[in-house]
Amino acid sequence: MPDPAEPSQPARRRPKQARARATKAAILEAAIQILEGEGEAAFNTNRIAERAGVSIGTLYQYFARKEHILIELGMRETARHRANNKRLIEEGLSTREATRASMRFYISMMKETPATRRAALKAIRDEATPEQMGKSADTTSYLLPAPKGATRTDTFILSRAVMGVVQAAVLEDYRGLYGKAFEDGIVRLIEGYRGSQ
Repeated sequence: MPDPAEPSQPARRRPKQARARATKAAILEAAIQILEGEGEAAFNTNRIAERAGVSIGTLYQYFARKEHILIELGMRETARHRANNKRLIEEGLSTREATRASMRFYISMMKETPATRRAALKAIRDEATPEQMGKSADTTSYLLPAPKGATRTDTFILSRAVMGVVQAAVLEDYRGLYGKAFEDGIVRLIEGYRGSQ
């Protein structure tokens, strides 16, 4: 299984030098600024290139389409979530504590850039490969240590159930997403499934 900590690269060019990495970072940051400040209607490659201070040709060296920028942003978020989950487990938290802390972190990431997350999620659902989708979901399963005797199927079902609820809340712009009641409900979902095994 590929490591979800490594975002899949929908990009055409993988920057190796500092200047190339800075260019790619500027493109990604410009995309976020446009989505958060101007909305999806303003999100196009010409506007992104202008905001990033690069030519359209330079942008296309890194990303073939605007959707690939969104997928890259989503995969980076997945990597960030996985790194946090790994840290929580290394800290020796109980399964319950790690689950709650991970869900809190995951939900707080959505709050930082909600328009970007919504656009990225749509692009991932429409454009990402099954492998990219699986990487994202497996990041969720990484935080859900399975009870003794749980199968890969159990982990698959639980991780996709959690992702489905959170994704629906993001796509529907559900106002309760950032509240404690939502976090509590996700934790109950996880613990209820674990307890039923």
